[in-house]
Amino acid sequence: MNNRTVIRRLLIAFAAVALLLIFLTVGLGYGTYWLSKRDQPTSEEIENLRQFEHEPERVVGFHEVREWPESTGRFFQEAPLLRAQVEEKKLPPVEERLPENPLVIVPPEQIGPYGGNWNQFSIGPADLGVMASLSYETLIRWDPLLQDFRPNLASDWEVDREARNFTFFLREGVRWSDGEPFTADDILFWYEQVLLNRELTPILSNIFVRGGEIMEVEKIDRFTIRFSFQEPHGLFLQWIANPLLEEAVKFPRHYFRRFHPDFIDPQHLENEARRLGFSAWYQLFHDKAEWWNREKPALQAWILERPPPARQITFVRNPYYWKIDSEGNQLPYIDRLTFEIVSAETMTLRFLQGDAGMQFRHVDPLRYPLFMENRKNGNYRVLEWISSSGSGVLMPNLNHRDPFLKNLMNDRRFRIALSHAIDRKEINETRYLGMGKPMQLGPTFTTPFFRDEYVDTYVSFDPEKANRLLDEIGLEKRDRRGIRLRPDGKPLELTIETFDEAIDRGTLQLVADGWRSVGIETHVTEYARPLYYERMPARLHDIAVGTNSSLHTPLLDHMYFVPYGLGARHALEYAAWFMSDGERGEEPPDEMKRAMEIYFKIERT
Repeated sequence: MNNRTVIRRLLIAFAAVALLLIFLTVGLGYGTYWLSKRDQPTSEEIENLRQFEHEPERVVGFHEVREWPESTGRFFQEAPLLRAQVEEKKLPPVEERLPENPLVIVPPEQIGPYGGNWNQFSIGPADLGVMASLSYETLIRWDPLLQDFRPNLASDWEVDREARNFTFFLREGVRWSDGEPFTADDILFWYEQVLLNRELTPILSNIFVRGGEIMEVEKIDRFTIRFSFQEPHGLFLQWIANPLLEEAVKFPRHYFRRFHPDFIDPQHLENEARRLGFSAWYQLFHDKAEWWNREKPALQAWILERPPPARQITFVRNPYYWKIDSEGNQLPYIDRLTFEIVSAETMTLRFLQGDAGMQFRHVDPLRYPLFMENRKNGNYRVLEWISSSGSGVLMPNLNHRDPFLKNLMNDRRFRIALSHAIDRKEINETRYLGMGKPMQLGPTFTTPFFRDEYVDTYVSFDPEKANRLLDEIGLEKRDRRGIRLRPDGKPLELTIETFDEAIDRGTLQLVADGWRSVGIETHVTEYARPLYYERMPARLHDIAVGTNSSLHTPLLDHMYFVPYGLGARHALEYAAWFMSDGERGEEPPDEMKRAMEIYFKIERT
């Protein structure tokens, strides 16, 4: 039995145990952003990115990744914009800018053409961190359906039998956007000068620690790097392919050594930091590492040209980008990206006018009919996108400071009652235009871990059963309004706390109506995002909201199955206990500990 089979079986056991906890959340998941009215699709339909019944446009396929055959020779083409700079002697020829073995991307639709501007819209400068989602580069990358890995900055890799040592062979000749070579020294700089520096990295992610020891990173030669762990790390390849681990290849040594005390006189560096308005050198370093620093060399397809506070933020093609298409054309095809900062209302109007080259953020699914109706006038397409996001999840606070509410939230019968009191069918019809599929939180159908019982449990609207469970708990007494009474005689009240853009407000009002109908007075309170997150550690919230996580990769983002990390707003004390090996927080129930034991076993497999 191979490792993949073992991990799959462990994950199924892990999810099954977690299911005993009623997922610790009351799911309102809708599977994908825009779902058809049909049942779960077949594997063949997934493979072809199935179309909705109401979507007549053709399907867009997937790109492929290949290596450039040596026998083909080094005959490459480039964008006219760059060719002009070569003729003016401002750039070396394209053959000198590309690596020995450029990565080949076979486009899903067509070859080229070169040129043009890709315009997008944003609600503010902070929103533009999403550039990492558009053109992130890591050592290896996931395939389009997150099923396997593909070469990227590393052309190949090896893992020993015990999954302790991971060796990556870098693509020789890749250059940063300023023309300097990308080598193992850049990764070593990240490890030694950034990751191990406690001023720059005060809290070390568990990803880099096994057996109580921080991983070691060793330079084998100029283009070979090895990551080593004290214990097996069964998920390291999954993590290294994740955009969150792009940091390993985001610190060009030749640039950042100018801002690090290991290479510059510390006092001079501190003086320079204060001159620029920072209180310490590491704040200056972090600022230089941010996306808005246009001087920072990069490996991405587009590099920053006009940073904030420009109203139209601009990125231009990277002349040293190291990928080509199947005919030898240097990528990317598009010359320029622009981001216009506008209000949400203005954004929708601009969508309808066809002013976006392609947009995936802030496209309101509730306006789907409007977008479909105006396709011809706006000259745009509306395409389905496989996503793990849905309408969101509700997260009862299992570590509530109110002793009564804490005991109530930890009673699985109460959570089951809450779930059965939600009329998901009504929510689907009135808020999601009938395009959703009522479901509980669970791995999506695109993963090998999907099971119908995970997503179908307790999703039926059954107020009679909800009332019976609430009576059984001991909440049978009610006041004149029909609101159930706590043992202290106070009415049972819950507040759903949300923040802007987390979950559709109308959806939450319908949830509140359902809970009120079974005798629980329910309110919906919306906070600004910073205040919302500040309130969570106090554990005074009743019901928090979540945005469905990345359940295409449940092994990496497992906080909804077992609380781990600051995002586990349903059980922050349990999360602290797991993260500190029992030194902090509150000891979780046995079922939850069993699920975590299985997860740790997956990590070691």
